[in-house]
Amino acid sequence: MRGELGEWLRGFVFEGGFLARYPYYAHVIAGLDAVRDPSVERMAVSFRRVPGRGGRFFLHVNIEAVSREPQFVRGLLLHEVHHVVLGHLTHPKYFGVAHPELLSMAMEASANEYVDEALPSPLLWEHFREIGFRARQSTMERYELLVAAREDGEEPRPSRPSRPLDPHEWVNEATAPVGGVEHARQVITRARDEGEGDAKRMEVGVPRLAGKTPDQLLLELVGTDRAPAKRVDWRRALQDLVSQGRAPHPTWARPSRRFPTQVGVAPGRTFRPRAVPRSTLLVAIDTSASMSRPELEEIARQLRPIAELARVLVAECDVEVRRVYPFRGALSAVMGRGGTDLRPVLDARFLRARGADGVVYFTDGEGPAPEVAPGVPVLWVLTKEGPPPVTWGRTVRFASH
Repeated sequence: MRGELGEWLRGFVFEGGFLARYPYYAHVIAGLDAVRDPSVERMAVSFRRVPGRGGRFFLHVNIEAVSREPQFVRGLLLHEVHHVVLGHLTHPKYFGVAHPELLSMAMEASANEYVDEALPSPLLWEHFREIGFRARQSTMERYELLVAAREDGEEPRPSRPSRPLDPHEWVNEATAPVGGVEHARQVITRARDEGEGDAKRMEVGVPRLAGKTPDQLLLELVGTDRAPAKRVDWRRALQDLVSQGRAPHPTWARPSRRFPTQVGVAPGRTFRPRAVPRSTLLVAIDTSASMSRPELEEIARQLRPIAELARVLVAECDVEVRRVYPFRGALSAVMGRGGTDLRPVLDARFLRARGADGVVYFTDGEGPAPEVAPGVPVLWVLTKEGPPPVTWGRTVRFASH
């Protein structure tokens, strides 16, 4: 924070009761560049590159407006922090979507969740119960529910009068800002490291950011801007896995079967494999407790080069399939962390229902697996040393450390 506005904000979050109740939030706010901006209704956030300073998050404040409504300052600050730590301004999955106005609604509902302070006519997830909104859903899950409602002919609208608290101008951008995720990671990490001491000193208990621990938020941000630490030649690894077509090519090296006596006059034919574009791969991720955080982070980084070669559906599974969703450029926080069973994802009916042409299974290999191969090719990607879990399929390895 800099300048007079920055000093006022620093005093607000560190010298009053705000720090005692919201230690992590206070340190996130301290990492924002506060600017006076009468063009915003009350508050807003943005991310942009600054020459010589890299990427920066900016907190835009309409001083006159918030001075007239001091009862909303705490709630508005929490709202803006949620946009930052949930990755709304920086995560690739929030850019280039087909319905940006619906994504903006989903973002608003998520940014207002876990805000117990007063807000002016906020849009809440409860306003969309009829189309399936529930507590603790991700922003993208809510966006997909809004899109499904529109596609079913029901234009989604909140059940109660409400309005956005700030502009979400970034939703109209086609691509995420370079370095944005890494800077969001730094903001959260710094808030965690500096806020933990305050939380212990003030006996806050288990403080949260947007309903999560900082480590959970950091896990949601991994695997986006960083390149894979381990090199895997995915084009070669997947060449036998994706669907193959066969295209005829003329050749003089063999006689024509149709005109066998006209050697040198009528060419024969040979068939060469032709990759069917955008085959569908089901990428299964073992999310059991035996999978370490470094392993999951490296898997997240490996998904992007795979997605350049095929359409990717991600399946998260520990002892059961927890969720299946299209890969959108980054891996969100995974669900599971229980025991291990490698069989549910490879059930033939499950694979047929997803239209999978092949399966890439990231796992440490520790758990029961099917004795018989499914009807589609499987590539096992093992994250630890040790024998493969089955005798069928192909295997590649990478170590997370």
